[in-house]
Amino acid sequence: MDQQPILSRKSFIRILTTVGTGFFLWIWYRLSDHETSKENREEFRHKEDIPMGVSFFGKYYLYRKDESVLAFSTICTHAGCRIGPSNSRTLQCSCHGSRFDAATGKPLKGPAIHPLQELDCRLDSNTGQWIVRLHQRKEQQG
Repeated sequence: MDQQPILSRKSFIRILTTVGTGFFLWIWYRLSDHETSKENREEFRHKEDIPMGVSFFGKYYLYRKDESVLAFSTICTHAGCRIGPSNSRTLQCSCHGSRFDAATGKPLKGPAIHPLQELDCRLDSNTGQWIVRLHQRKEQQG
């Protein structure tokens, strides 16, 4: 009868360490990939109770007037810097001072000459949420 080789304690710990390290790296990769896809997603949802006026959300802002909500990119059309609030009706680019009308995205003061990119924004009647998509509206493409 042939004897089966016995696995040494050292080999067992080496195998266990390799498998454990591989599992840890796989979990870390999956979690970091999930966070990246969450940051790069193209659709955002907001509850129906968006306040009147301007609300900033990083890559875009919402402008609510009565029952309508419009979404615009927060990237200045002059040099690609982020815009921020100046007062309740205007937005300002911190890089070169361009000002935009918050309600329409149109430039009020240069150097920017093009309006802010308007984004798709609609109310989902099933969920009661406003859905914003971070790509250009069809009528602005082309």
